[in-house]
Amino acid sequence: MVPMKKRNLIIIIVISLIIGAAAGGFSVRTVSTMGDMVAVRAKDYMLMKQMYQKYSKLDRLERFIQANYYKETDPEALQLGIYRGLFYGLQDVYSYYMTSDEYEAMLVTTSSEFQGIGITFSYNEMNKLVIVSTMDDSPAEKAGLRTGDIIVMVDGVAYSAAEMDEAGAKMRGKPGTKVKLTIERNGETEEYTITRANIVKHSIKTEMLDGNIAYVRISAFEEHTGDEFATELRSLEKKQVKGMIVDLRNNGGGMVSAGVKIADLLLPECTIVSLVNYDGDKTVTNSDKNATQIPYVLLVNGGTASTSEILAAAIKDNNGGKLVGTKTFGKGVVQSIIPLDDGSGDAIKLTTSQYLSPNGKVIHEKGIEPSVTVELKENDDRDYQLEKAIELLK
Repeated sequence: MVPMKKRNLIIIIVISLIIGAAAGGFSVRTVSTMGDMVAVRAKDYMLMKQMYQKYSKLDRLERFIQANYYKETDPEALQLGIYRGLFYGLQDVYSYYMTSDEYEAMLVTTSSEFQGIGITFSYNEMNKLVIVSTMDDSPAEKAGLRTGDIIVMVDGVAYSAAEMDEAGAKMRGKPGTKVKLTIERNGETEEYTITRANIVKHSIKTEMLDGNIAYVRISAFEEHTGDEFATELRSLEKKQVKGMIVDLRNNGGGMVSAGVKIADLLLPECTIVSLVNYDGDKTVTNSDKNATQIPYVLLVNGGTASTSEILAAAIKDNNGGKLVGTKTFGKGVVQSIIPLDDGSGDAIKLTTSQYLSPNGKVIHEKGIEPSVTVELKENDDRDYQLEKAIELLK
């Protein structure tokens, strides 16, 4: 048995309750008390000592704030700040702690229908919010927002990379209401007043071009996108189209499973993608031998991100269709969303792996170079990238 002061024991018990005693799930077995001393088992004492050494500074800081801050403190807000700070220490804006309200809001934006302006955004090396893509026919697209635009303020409030969720929540809202975005483009700022709308995600759009060439636009990877693409592909095969252009420009990603399914439909037996976690464990996803016989070209640009890049890398490394356009965004990490089981309704989003191209190349913060680089010209409505794709299929 190891004696220790009651006050220290209380602090350690409180800390263990806060973190869920995840390190070992120990339970304190009080054996006897002598004045201000408590006897505990040696094994429990060692665990408790380690926790005290690790978290006693946090306890001292919290008590100092409560005793000396010039206004009354909110204990729950301080606790939330602790949780958020833990994830902030990763310096990874894709990993963060979500309250129950934030978690519900995230579920709304990942559904097939939500209210807002219709953008996918991330951050750049300066920790500024940057638009990755605008959704087809969305209020943002109609207002003139573009891939690469920097979101400086939302309704007059500045947001950094660490406040992506708050910025996103601010842009969502009841259809018909307005939100004002201050946008930086080419070093100049401009304000856009955008009317929110009900955003219905239609991830696949197909049309026929001259020369019996099919144009298939994939705007996002939703739950049913893979099945929708399979249906469209079968229809085009029956029509015996001469070629197919798959447009992934400004597609900010989505469900990995949908991108993998489309890659499987386009490629013969090969490696599609490898996911690698912290321990170096690699999960490899392969395509079967069945593949479409329709010649195809992929269109990509700086708004082609995440799952779109999995598909693009698979096509490029396995010598499928050509990639035409400009270098992709470079988001090559995968997040897991984990609801907490403590009854709070809170959840965490944590980057748990990165993906590698079939040739083992890192995509994150590097992007994918197209097979044929074609730039679009400023203030020119002509789609040179699409024209090049058509040329390659003729």
